[in-house]
Amino acid sequence: FPEYKANRAKTPDEFRSQLSFISEILEAFAIPVVEREGYEADDVIATLTKRALELDGSAQVLITSGDRDSFQLIRPGVMVLYPKKGVTELARMDEAAVLEKYGITPEQYPDFAALRGDPSDKLPSIPGVGEKTATKWIQEHGSLSQLIANAAHVPGKAGEALRASLAQVTLNRELTHLVDDVPMDRENVDRLV
Repeated sequence: FPEYKANRAKTPDEFRSQLSFISEILEAFAIPVVEREGYEADDVIATLTKRALELDGSAQVLITSGDRDSFQLIRPGVMVLYPKKGVTELARMDEAAVLEKYGITPEQYPDFAALRGDPSDKLPSIPGVGEKTATKWIQEHGSLSQLIANAAHVPGKAGEALRASLAQVTLNRELTHLVDDVPMDRENVDRLV
């Protein structure tokens, strides 16, 4: 999808020139750095989260992220610390918090995001369909796949817009789903988690 994240600003040269210093600080404090070419940081986080829960079913995983896509990782033992006011105030997003804020479960969040679109990632929304309608559809149908299966029966202009946007919504869903099986050296991953 060529437009994916197309409106993101180029990394400022001032920041790029500081990366070597950041790397030195992380190394000096023995803070592990995990990266994998071709994957986003969220995919690495999803993979580490999954592995932590596999190793210890009672693990407590805290993810600090300003990306709402991380909400799909929330489950028992996993919480997202989401910025409310910069980095000084963080919301503790657990299953109940996602349900309260969006009216859906964390598992349903990627379906909701696919319908809503995401301007920061340049993923288009369905014309005339906002968060309320996206939530209503997910609540009524349970999942995006069920909504798509019943798309012919969704009434009104919103239903017409949905049917006209099915290809984009399906692509949005693929792009908002976090990969949780990034290929990494299992031994190194196990030491991190």
